[in-house]
Amino acid sequence: MAIRIGSVRLIAVAVVAAVAGGGIGIAMASQPQMDGALRALQAAQDNLSHVTMDKGGHANNARHLIAEAIGQVEAGIAYGNAHGY
Repeated sequence: MAIRIGSVRLIAVAVVAAVAGGGIGIAMASQPQMDGALRALQAAQDNLSHVTMDKGGHANNARHLIAEAIGQVEAGIAYGNAHGY
């Protein structure tokens, strides 16, 4: 009987470790689409930083919108990391 109880305990510990480890893995899940969107927005921001004419205020507007979008994507990535998405 002692071997069987020990085996049950070992299995229980393994299950708990797998569940806990799985939670950690999920929390740091890869987010390739969000990462790609962030890189694209950063590239657009870099391109707009080299625009010399404001184009009737549109270039400046675009800079602000892209900065806001970068913030939203970064917040989404942080949320996804915290909630295992």
